[in-house]
Amino acid sequence: MILGLVSNCWRKQLQANTPLEDLIAEAVHRGFGAVELRQTCLGEFETKTECIPDAEMLARLPSQFGHMHFNVAMALPFLSPEVNPAGSVFQAGLSAALGVSGRFTPHLRLVDLTTHIAEMDMLEIDAATTAMVALADAAAEAGVELSVENSIQPWNRFRKIINRVLSQCRNGSRFRLCYDPANLLLQPDPISPGEVTRSLKAHELSMVHFKQRAKEGFLDSLRDGDIDWSEQLGALAQMEFCGPALFEIESSSNIWQCLDASRQYLQTQSSVFSA
Repeated sequence: MILGLVSNCWRKQLQANTPLEDLIAEAVHRGFGAVELRQTCLGEFETKTECIPDAEMLARLPSQFGHMHFNVAMALPFLSPEVNPAGSVFQAGLSAALGVSGRFTPHLRLVDLTTHIAEMDMLEIDAATTAMVALADAAAEAGVELSVENSIQPWNRFRKIINRVLSQCRNGSRFRLCYDPANLLLQPDPISPGEVTRSLKAHELSMVHFKQRAKEGFLDSLRDGDIDWSEQLGALAQMEFCGPALFEIESSSNIWQCLDASRQYLQTQSSVFSA
């Protein structure tokens, strides 16, 4: 399994002006194979005010870290009927994904932290589906794989919309799900993360985020908590998911120790897990 991390794990280090390139180099040294470059946590590689990734600067990274899988992650209301593939933020994301891809497939991941689909009627759902199909088609035409993350939206309705998009977009193989089982716990209605994971197929997933939640919120390392990671790893192994699997633990001053502890914790949860 390709194991990596999301750059918001380094938020505290970046705020302390540690160069992003130094953090990636340390990740390489510690055996990580993928970094998701998350908007707002790119240091000098994004604009200071709007946090828009700088495609030209990001294009430097593949020459320095040729074996690292990079993808770009941005916040965009992709479930809104008003989202536009010609919009400046989406277009900047496509350019950044192309710039940083190196020898791997360019990949842009989106998360929608504002659209409440539970409040939409069917006409709005139809419009949102059409708008997301336009995003998926625009990304495919640009040569970029597009994935969308489950976050605040109710899972069952979110999954139905994703299935509709897959049935309508021109190149479904370039549109997939970034799956975060811990985000399922953000929903007011109880849902079983294990049941959801077992319902998925490996080809539907672009990546999986690894993090843990307890009553006080998301944690700074993987350990016992609300997500049964033994169950999750078993389900991922059953579907033969190979990664990338990315740590998205809360940033801390001792992030490397927390990442090491998280990797060791996963190894105790599954005999088939290999970092």
